[in-house]
Amino acid sequence: MNKRKILIILENKPGALARVVGLFHQRGYNIASLHVDAVEDVSQYSWLENNLSINLKPNEVSEMTISTTVSDTLLTQILRQINKLIDVLYAEEKI
Repeated sequence: MNKRKILIILENKPGALARVVGLFHQRGYNIASLHVDAVEDVSQYSWLENNLSINLKPNEVSEMTISTTVSDTLLTQILRQINKLIDVLYAEEKI
């Protein structure tokens, strides 16, 4: 088990944070720390706009960082499950 950071880009909508935290809770994963900020400068996500064919506006998306301790296999599973959530635009391990 290694300490990991997960970066999640999600829509800034009511209930989005609760869905992500709920996923961790339902599966018994521990969250060591959680940090969420609304994104004002969306230009850094132009690649995401191109991939998803969307147009992001300031404060329309949030960047969430979760610290947790999991194995490689479990991290892959968590990322797959997070990416299936409706308000999540993108999730990856933050290196």
